[in-house]
Amino acid sequence: MKKKLLYLACFATSLTFAQSIATFNSVNMSEYANVDGTVDQSPTGASTTWNFTSLTSTGTSTDSYAAPTTMETTTFPGTTNVFTSNGNNIFLKDIAGEVSLTGATTPDFELNYGTDNALIGTFPLSFGYMNSDTVAGTFSYQGTNGTFTGNIVKTVDGHGTLNMNDVGAGAYSGAVTRLKTEQTVSLSIPPIFNNIGTVTQTTINYYDNNNGNLVFRSSVVNIVSGFLGVNETTVVNESLLTNLLTVNENVVTAFSVVPNPVQFVLNVNLKTPTTIKSIVVFDLNGRQVLHTKNNTRAIDVSALQAGMYLVKVQTDNAVLTKKFIKK
Repeated sequence: MKKKLLYLACFATSLTFAQSIATFNSVNMSEYANVDGTVDQSPTGASTTWNFTSLTSTGTSTDSYAAPTTMETTTFPGTTNVFTSNGNNIFLKDIAGEVSLTGATTPDFELNYGTDNALIGTFPLSFGYMNSDTVAGTFSYQGTNGTFTGNIVKTVDGHGTLNMNDVGAGAYSGAVTRLKTEQTVSLSIPPIFNNIGTVTQTTINYYDNNNGNLVFRSSVVNIVSGFLGVNETTVVNESLLTNLLTVNENVVTAFSVVPNPVQFVLNVNLKTPTTIKSIVVFDLNGRQVLHTKNNTRAIDVSALQAGMYLVKVQTDNAVLTKKFIKK
């Protein structure tokens, strides 16, 4: 039966994530099912319900995040993180929790927000958040280059219960908060050909309130341009299957971490005597933030920002994982 990303949470965890979104990204190396079926996303507001219970899997994809290359930072200035999934790349700038889009590429299309980045918001975002931001830059479509201007509207417009049927890892029912982004840009090829077409994109992400994970997402992209000879709509719906933060119930009982929540030093208690080879701490984006190779049972976490983290302990014969809260 699917471990529904329900974690050994304490009351403090609920306070941390309830009706708010801790981070924009999914967890690095998360696996998603690409799904078809009825997805009614019209309900909004507080304490609502979304029932996506007729989904069928059409394949899987894996999210990955990496630091930008020198060429990527030159092409998309300000980029700190590159997200890749389904053959598409999203270039992100994350400065102290303020997340903006610096670029997006598909096999056929590229948007470069070099003139005016697309601000998503400063995380965490709470229910009721709404912001509109102008965007501008350059585009490329199958060898044709030009410029674009437009705007992006972001709203945390709903929270409640999301129900999904089994698409490969068990059914899901949990409390979520959702983030909706709506972007509209006008394409031009200056100085003569202005307003030659439009690109609209609506993306809706559902984040689990108990742990902050991105459990379902949808994206609808429409490109219309008679000048470019294109009129197409792409719809992608994805349901989370597993990620780094999924807890193996068989290994959870093998050790504990104390105190939890922790402020200064996190101690690892193993129920079976064994040698610890390393202790690694990851943030919710799957990025390594602390690492020790010493045969120690403690790690100093005082420099970490408040929030939830994953600690991975490697011993002589096992790799053990557990979540903890830094206060």
